Amino acid sequence: MIKKFLIAGTALAAIAAYSVASQPVEAGSCIVASAKARALNDAKATDKSMKHLKHVISHWAHKNKDKVVKVGKSHTTCAKKGVLAVCTTSAKVCG
Repeated sequence: MIKKFLIAGTALAAIAAYSVASQPVEAGSCIVASAKARALNDAKATDKSMKHLKHVISHWAHKNKDKVVKVGKSHTTCAKKGVLAVCTTSAKVCG
């Protein structure tokens, strides 16, 4: 009998924790913004992807009516796809 109560209590606690954690965050929301660019070499593709990332961040801030956003450290990965270099840059952005 006690075992059934323990199992039921654990299940109820898990459901409560999930419902609290899944609520949307209103103030200070964060996203991971990413941008992709193609060019003939890695340097140009990186520059283009950084420029596009700034555009994506600016669009997100304007859409959420944020005047100031905090941008975390950005990460860039590049790969060769045939003749072109394809670079993806991503960063955590909080408003």
